[in-house]
Amino acid sequence: MAEAGSSAGILEPEPMNLSRVLRAAIPFLLMGVVFAGAFHRVWHRWTAEEDYYSHGPLIPFVTAYLVLRKRRELTGEAPPETGVLYAGGIGAGILYFIFKSYKKELAGHGIGTEHLFVILAGASALYLVYCLRRLKPEPWKPGLLVFVPGLLFCTVASVFEIVSVAWFFVLVTVIGLVLYYLGKRVARVIAFPLLFLFTTVPMPEYIIQRVTLPLKSFATANTVRALQSSVLRITCEQRGASKIVLVGADGKGRDLTVGAPCSGLRSLIALISFGLLFAYITPLSMGKKAVLFLASIPASFIANWFRIMALALVTYWWDAKVAVEDGLWVRLESTWLSSVVPNLKTLSEKEPVHDFIGIMVFVVAFIGLFALERLLTRMQQRQDARKRGLAGSELALETADV
Repeated sequence: MAEAGSSAGILEPEPMNLSRVLRAAIPFLLMGVVFAGAFHRVWHRWTAEEDYYSHGPLIPFVTAYLVLRKRRELTGEAPPETGVLYAGGIGAGILYFIFKSYKKELAGHGIGTEHLFVILAGASALYLVYCLRRLKPEPWKPGLLVFVPGLLFCTVASVFEIVSVAWFFVLVTVIGLVLYYLGKRVARVIAFPLLFLFTTVPMPEYIIQRVTLPLKSFATANTVRALQSSVLRITCEQRGASKIVLVGADGKGRDLTVGAPCSGLRSLIALISFGLLFAYITPLSMGKKAVLFLASIPASFIANWFRIMALALVTYWWDAKVAVEDGLWVRLESTWLSSVVPNLKTLSEKEPVHDFIGIMVFVVAFIGLFALERLLTRMQQRQDARKRGLAGSELALETADV
């Protein structure tokens, strides 16, 4: 019996002592030093004004949460209370707003958002290690066959400043370390969280440039068709790949250029990442998870089309400057909102219509995916109830025959 209990591993794990924790942490710390350059470059890709991976800084924290959800499978202990995770998220939000309030002062000392991310990521990593302190490692030496090539390729890519390749192999080395120090069982349990990290790898610039132009042309053409439809009847035409020339409500000619961020690629990348995560955490069958994930692709194009349509209508009623540059207050100062929301002017002057509509479109897309998830959940519940009913009927017939 004693042998059976010791072989269970998960039921009676040996606590990981301090020396083991330090031995496991040192390679990760060294890796952080070696890969600092790759992180610095990918951070600029994540935070660039016109890039497509602004969701990148959130993914590591989501990954930590997904690993904590697997705590019972890893250590036999219950996952942390959601209240603790919410408190951590609120604390991080408060720290972010404090940081933002003193952004100029901190920038004068060479401290930027990159450093705040490192602080929060480090705190999250320490909390993750604490929660998994009873994890029983099962080292797997072939993991070095993943780690060493990943390290070499990352070094070469960093030397030549190939950001996408360098960051890809940073994540490969992380998987290699997990395999080598924690074993195949742990890697299998947290396979999705580890693979989800790859959604932070930015697409190479040359691919983005080749994909963006057709997407801009496609989005612009569909917008022009909608504006010319029998419902709106707005006089307009498409010029080039991304320019819409239209006659405004006052009879004056106006034009709106669809920029690279409005091509639909940004919303596609962000919503695919969200759809992948959402499908994973929902208690649906694999087939319905696939439907939910695939729905994020058309949802991204529809959401982006609504965004361009809204900007085109703002251009039609006012002008492109209002749509792209001015704050919302430019057209809201005479409405009842100015008396209901006293701070509207201060807020809206800092939030161009272009950015505001972009945020709202994402909100609508998320609501659409949540609604689809509710529909798929109800369908699955009905199917499960029907199966239980058929099983009950068969059991009753077998009992009657007996």
